[in-house]
This record gives sequence, C-alpha cells and structure tokens, in this order.
Amino acid sequence: MDIKRLRTLWKRWLARQKAGADLRLLSRGVGCPGGPLVFSVVRNEMLRLPRFLAHYRTLGAAGFVMVDNNSTDGTPDFLRQQRDVCLYGTDSHFLGKESWFDFLLRKHGKARWCVVVDADELLVYADSDRVMLPELCRYLQQTGCNALHAILLDLYPEGAVSDVNYVTGSDYFEMEWFHDPLSSLEKAPRHFSRDAGLDFRFEGGTRKRVFGVTACCSKFPLFRQGAGIFLTDGQHYLEAGRFSELRAVLCHFKYLQDFALHVREEVVRGQHWGGAVEYRAYAETLDRAETGLRFRDQNSVKFSGGSQLEECGFLTRPDSYEKFVSLTGGVKR
Repeated sequence: MDIKRLRTLWKRWLARQKAGADLRLLSRGVGCPGGPLVFSVVRNEMLRLPRFLAHYRTLGAAGFVMVDNNSTDGTPDFLRQQRDVCLYGTDSHFLGKESWFDFLLRKHGKARWCVVVDADELLVYADSDRVMLPELCRYLQQTGCNALHAILLDLYPEGAVSDVNYVTGSDYFEMEWFHDPLSSLEKAPRHFSRDAGLDFRFEGGTRKRVFGVTACCSKFPLFRQGAGIFLTDGQHYLEAGRFSELRAVLCHFKYLQDFALHVREEVVRGQHWGGAVEYRAYAETLDRAETGLRFRDQNSVKFSGGSQLEECGFLTRPDSYEKFVSLTGGVKR
C-alpha cells in the first residue's frame, strides 16, 4: 500500500474517532433486523420529515439512523417519538457530515444494505411502485453489484417558489412539478477517487441554469456497507463501489416555501462547502428575482411519475432487472 493511501486511511480513522466523540445518542430506535437501513443528517426539516419517513417506510426500510445537527424547529423532539428512528445529535460543524456517516455506517450498517439520503430526497427507481427495497437489494446482490448510482433531479413548481403551499406530511407526488430535461446534464470526468467504478459524474441541470453553480447531480444512495466502502465528495461518490447498470433518481424537493429562509440561514452559518458558496449564489439570485424566484422555462418537462422519468432517460433498467421483476412479480402499492 502506497504512502498516500496510508495517509488517507489514517486521516479517515482520526475523523471517525472525532465523529464518535461529536455524536451523542438521543434515542434508540427499534428497527427490523436484516433489512436496509436509512441514514440521514437533518437540520430544521420538520416540513419534510413526515413524508420522508413515510416514503422509505413504504419502500420497506427496516429503520432509520439519523443525526440532528442543531435544529431549532422541533425536529429532534419529533424524531424521538418515532419508534423506528435511532437518533443522534451534534452541534459540530456541518462539514463533519462525511465522517458522521462513516462512523454510523460502521456502527449500525456493517454488512447491511444502507440508504444514505437527505430529508428532501426521495428515491425512485424502475418499478419502485411494486419492487420494494429488500427486493431491489436482492437483485443488486444477485448481479454482483454493491451500489446504485442515482441522478439528483431538482423538481420545482410552475410558479414562484414562495407561492408553494406544501402541507407537512402530504404526498409531494400529488402536486404539480417540473424538471429540466436530461440534456441539461453533462458527463464530467471523475476526479475524486482512485478506485475502479464509474469514470464520470453528471453535472449541470437546474441549478447551473438558474443559479450559475456547477452542481454535481450524481449520488450513490444505496450500497452494501463493507470493507473499503466510503462516501466522499459530499455523498457524490462512493469508493469501492461496484455499480449496477440500473440507475435510479433522487427526486429533490428543495424548492418549497421555506427555500428562501433556509438559504438565508445557511449563508449566515457558512457551514456548507466553500463557506456556503452555493448558498450565496442562491441568495444573490433570490435578491434579483423581483417577482419571486421562478424556475420553469420553455424546456421544462412536467413530471408525471417513474414511467415518465424512464421515458426521458433518467431511469435505466438492464434486461436482467426486467427479468427479475417479471419473475418476482412485486406488489403494487
């Protein structure tokens, strides 16, 4: 093993020790043994959390391991009441999130399938209305894969973001949403990992068009935790991943009525990458939007479900998955 690799492993070990000291257990959840666990770090997400939990419970998640990062909106009290949520808390800097995940994945997710997502991200894959997460994990394992690649897809309203009237706990998918076409994404060279795997990542999309930021739109929300597995680049790459040809989508519900409030808070906190440079770009665009921030343009596509995402090319399914679904049948939900 080369010296550079040894240094990387040493730094990660130190970061993991610090993460263990940063995190304090707030409540022990009672999840189901063996099934996939959902991991998430949250801050002031009460608007989204009830639907987030419902979505992954419906998909068959065995339980949740969550970190509250200094919320002030009642998030920790709500999560303590959820029987299937193991809750940790921390006041430490948000950029420690990568190490928090590493520590908790090793503690709770060893040799298990793990879903790592944000509270505004809902996983959708081909036939996810009838193929539950445990079945999807079985397919991945049968095909020699340990990870799933997903496109982070920004969904936005037809009118101004400030006019969105999302009701906590209601189904996002019963509302009207739009997204940019697949052609708005570019394949950029991978530059953040030495391991074999995908040699590209998707960039661009809605945030580049509206805010002028170079946003990475590749994420790796589902993988089997094991030796060498490590999420890096803010969850935008997974080291030691053997990626399936099946590709999923993370429907990104960032642009609700609280968007401007979150932006102002994060600019002040400065705890995202680059001193919250992306959030500063959001704030500048919000300041220029005299009639309210609007995303829809002549190229926007109306969202109508998983089948439509597959027709647009966001979701992909190899023949082996088609055969798997036909044999297992699944359960229509």
